[in-house]
Amino acid sequence: MADNSPSEVEVVDSSGGGLVVRSEVPPGLKYGDYRRYLRADFSYSCAYCSMSEAEAQAIRFTIDHYEPQASRPELKDDYMNLMYCCDECNVRKGDRSPPEIARAAGFRFFRPDNDNFGEHFERSGVRLNPKSATGDYSINALDLNRLSLRRLREIRARLVDCDAFVDSGVRALKSFQIDKLPKHIRGKALGSIRKADFVADRLASEIEAILSSYASSPLLDKDDPLSPHAEERRAKLAQIESLHPGQWRRARPSSKATRS
Repeated sequence: MADNSPSEVEVVDSSGGGLVVRSEVPPGLKYGDYRRYLRADFSYSCAYCSMSEAEAQAIRFTIDHYEPQASRPELKDDYMNLMYCCDECNVRKGDRSPPEIARAAGFRFFRPDNDNFGEHFERSGVRLNPKSATGDYSINALDLNRLSLRRLREIRARLVDCDAFVDSGVRALKSFQIDKLPKHIRGKALGSIRKADFVADRLASEIEAILSSYASSPLLDKDDPLSPHAEERRAKLAQIESLHPGQWRRARPSSKATRS
């Protein structure tokens, strides 16, 4: 029996920055049968917004066709055209397919198996800012600064900062040479170190409690369609698409029955 387990082969990236490593997969499968390979290759995370399955809570994951089936049906089952994608990004992407003239100017969707993230995006607090036409189009077409993603980035930053602070502080205390302290304060110093160990352990468990506190799924809260962010995003996307009027394939209405 043939061994169909993923065998990793790195995708060649001329820009020097592809982070996704594509598996060597069996040929001739239907695109849905590649799901297990896609999950592993994309580290169980969305190709576009990087939200992981664990962070997604009630948001399901889908298989996205980078080149939509509507415009490139011959690539329907081509593994290199498939992306692991959260439902939120897939609905926004829909059947959007930038025309060749726009792609030549860089207006296309970012793809993590060929593109270097840092060449197209930069972080500013909890927001992504574009560094290229590809970043600009991806941010606005996929709404990569939507409320749920801004919240997710804030949570990630807090957990990383907390862990780094606690780890460095406790290691510094433990490495301190107690015997060099005056005798009358050595006991207090040892007590402080033990207390710091206890606090570090408690913080580790509290991180789990912090994550559990989000069980009500705030990531599913929707942006106000009339908010300044929503208006700015629509205006920016319209500005990009107005460069080549009449040549853009629009996103489908938000239907969850089918996926691109």
